[in-house]
Amino acid sequence: MKKLLIEIIASLLVILFLYTGLNKLIEHATFRHQLSISPWSLLAAWSGVVSWALPIGEVLLAAMLLITAFRMTAFIASAILFAGFLVYLGILLSSGANLPCTCGGIISSMSWNAHVWFDAACLLLCIAGIYLVNNTYRILNQH
Repeated sequence: MKKLLIEIIASLLVILFLYTGLNKLIEHATFRHQLSISPWSLLAAWSGVVSWALPIGEVLLAAMLLITAFRMTAFIASAILFAGFLVYLGILLSSGANLPCTCGGIISSMSWNAHVWFDAACLLLCIAGIYLVNNTYRILNQH
């Protein structure tokens, strides 16, 4: 049962990362522009680097989640990424700026409040994945 849950969580994250990462690459000019007008000056200054690094990182995370040997690392990196997204959302919301979402695709149509809940749910999925992988393989290694 634990292995099935791990596969489901990994699959959901793979779909999400491929969808958002590829969308950001396809719409790269728009994504870079949206980052460049961020109220967070550090992100705006690094928009050129981030506009490539983030979507490529998302696609790489999707690939890592598909490979069992890299899955724990991918879950941890994904949790860090979603925690970072939540911090960024906090900065955006506290700035009072009304900016377009840089997520890509249909996710861009979500409200900021929905984004917070969505990212928090994804973070919880990553944490559940870490817990399940850790407990599943620890138990298997004991036998």
